[in-house]
Amino acid sequence: MTERADRTNATASDAPGHMAPGHMVGHVLRLEEFLSHAVYESALPDPRLRRWVERYWSVTWDLEPGRSHVVTTLDDPSIHLTREWGGVRRDGVDGAGTWITGPVTRGRFDVTQLGSGGVVGVKFHVGGTTAFTRADLGALRDTTIPAADWDGPDLPPSDLPPSAVGAAAMIDHRLLAHEPVEDPGYATFRSVLALLEDPEVTGTSVLEQRSGLATRALQRMFHRFVGVGPKRMLLRARVMDAVAAIDSGDPRSLGDLAQDLGWFDQSHFVRDVRAVIGQSPSRYGARAPERLGP
Repeated sequence: MTERADRTNATASDAPGHMAPGHMVGHVLRLEEFLSHAVYESALPDPRLRRWVERYWSVTWDLEPGRSHVVTTLDDPSIHLTREWGGVRRDGVDGAGTWITGPVTRGRFDVTQLGSGGVVGVKFHVGGTTAFTRADLGALRDTTIPAADWDGPDLPPSDLPPSAVGAAAMIDHRLLAHEPVEDPGYATFRSVLALLEDPEVTGTSVLEQRSGLATRALQRMFHRFVGVGPKRMLLRARVMDAVAAIDSGDPRSLGDLAQDLGWFDQSHFVRDVRAVIGQSPSRYGARAPERLGP
């Protein structure tokens, strides 16, 4: 297998109607609009880093003069390390530079793209940054800070190639140079985190039963490795499933979807989805594409 074939995890062209990368469905709102004007690419890290680093990713765009586009991702517990250039803005931060973005818990994370620009980023596995730094993840919650201000890995300077595949070797070298050491509790945390993928795990009581851990132990573990509590992570997992179902053209009614995903009634489903994405599931569904996947 060639290095490129081994590294490439998913790519997306700027051609309208291009199939969405599976890991973006349910995470990026109005994904079809995003893929209609931006070029997205992702790549796998060196095998020695994959325990802690999920992927490298890049986005580039070249909009017509006067045009802008808002990209919305749903609350993401991962830490992202990004090198950004050109017309990119978020609340209170000019995107040009090298940044650390902490766990997003306020529902949605909006970035405005203007003119031309791009981003090359590192998406760490949830909890993966603990192999590189013991910095308090809770202090990074809902915050973007200059990478130089964070006690963690930094990206190479401005000569970093503008695509994930092109930049992967340089980022690998920089991260490996930090000689990552896995936190002793990381393996246990990953096993508990995997339980959230089961749609039957709809509340902390079920998570306690499946994991064999008490509420306080789970809270300490999640705050240590995520910076947010297990209850928020459970809500996020269910809302992500709902958004992915809507984006994929799921034929179920909203009431059936709510019940199947573990909500006790449709009103709570609507409230929770609105709290995360900023609009009701019916309103979001009215704007969703007919199909984003196979």
